[in-house]
Amino acid sequence: MIEVDGLRIAYERAGAGPPLVLLHGYVGDGPTTWRRQLEGLCDDFTVVAWDAPGAGGSADPPASFGLDGYADCLAGFIERPGLEEPHVAGLSFGGILALELYRRHSAIPMTLILASAYAGWAGSLPAEVAEQRWQQALLS
Repeated sequence: MIEVDGLRIAYERAGAGPPLVLLHGYVGDGPTTWRRQLEGLCDDFTVVAWDAPGAGGSADPPASFGLDGYADCLAGFIERPGLEEPHVAGLSFGGILALELYRRHSAIPMTLILASAYAGWAGSLPAEVAEQRWQQALLS
């Protein structure tokens, strides 16, 4: 556990080498989503799979916590254990989060790896649900 701006953030860490931070999708948690990568990449990397605020063992964020809040929390999370210039891999919502991390804190990630990153959930959910999620992500 690491505390970032009053939020308890859970994570799993394995291996040694250059840091690789793994960001799960909107549903799920880090260790469950990334189990094979934690085990398979730990010989070459320090692999860190976080539970985003509101997921897994992490504390729930405040209602006003938008994408900016997630990105700033991730920046703090990366800085606390000294994961300098990590590679950052994001799946789905984690990919969007990786992009926002780079937008707000461009000096932090060395590289971004994006898998199934998309914004707005268009086409995969009813329009009103997509709009609600989009508005939630825009809150700061």
